[in-house]
Amino acid sequence: MSYFNITEKITYLIVMRTFKYNTLELPSGVSGPESIAFDCNGDGPYTGISDGRILKWQGSKHGWKEFAITSPFRIPKFCDGSLNPAMEQVCGRPLGLKFNEATCDLYIADAYFGLLVVGQNGGVAKQVAISAEGVPFRFTNALDIDQNTGVVYFTDTSTIFQRWAYAIAMQIGDKTGRLLKYDPRTKEVTVLLRGLSFSNGVALSEDKDFVLVTETTAAKVTRYWLQGQKSQLSDTFTQLVGCPDNIQRNIHGEFWVAQNNCGRPEVKVRPVRLNKEGKIVEELSVDVGPLSEVQEKNNSLWLGSVILSYIGVLN
Repeated sequence: MSYFNITEKITYLIVMRTFKYNTLELPSGVSGPESIAFDCNGDGPYTGISDGRILKWQGSKHGWKEFAITSPFRIPKFCDGSLNPAMEQVCGRPLGLKFNEATCDLYIADAYFGLLVVGQNGGVAKQVAISAEGVPFRFTNALDIDQNTGVVYFTDTSTIFQRWAYAIAMQIGDKTGRLLKYDPRTKEVTVLLRGLSFSNGVALSEDKDFVLVTETTAAKVTRYWLQGQKSQLSDTFTQLVGCPDNIQRNIHGEFWVAQNNCGRPEVKVRPVRLNKEGKIVEELSVDVGPLSEVQEKNNSLWLGSVILSYIGVLN
């Protein structure tokens, strides 16, 4: 019997710990390992970086190798090593990453080029969705995959602002974000939720009965029900103190959220672990700048950041 079934009978302890961690340095001159993925063989990590490439880690001996790109217009001479946001529309900016474990295909949410997919040998990714309901994606951000059906759940952060203008979108409180799904069998895109406050991370529940989406500027995680009596309805899964970025499910069906302070010094940058009911069961304080993702894999926590030049690893 899972301890999550007796939540009324016990009180959970929110553990506060501070960790020192190892770093997996990116190649010189690049930054922004926003999201982290491991392939169908457990190899990796893979991550998208500031100059539009997706890299694969091959171990300390061989380091990073270019795996894929998202822009068909990308010219290595001008893009490699670029930190200029103005170049992202040409070079690409891969954010969310997730492998389909059955096909070994990597699905990618690129901020400018929409939802894409690339095979296990990498190369130039193929666009599979660039709009929904006639409205083009402006800021494709994060995704998760139903490993039983191959359906992809993903976010478009704004229908107005592109990624380079994210600070403006946050400052004015833009609420045009969407949660969407893409069915590779029918090639159809469906809008599940609209009017979201900077829709960001996405995570499907272990039982596939709901999908979570973080609303960064509303400091909350919203739940959209896929099955049951509440199907097609949404509610608040949890309200946070800080601003959530990506959210990832672990092998126990819990969820790790990367929480930032949104410019409020009294709020700490923390990985936050939520149980299946949305209760905070652990908070880890980390000595790091903006945190974009926390992923639990191989008894470690892998930490991504949209601006730093490394991936953090907590053992």
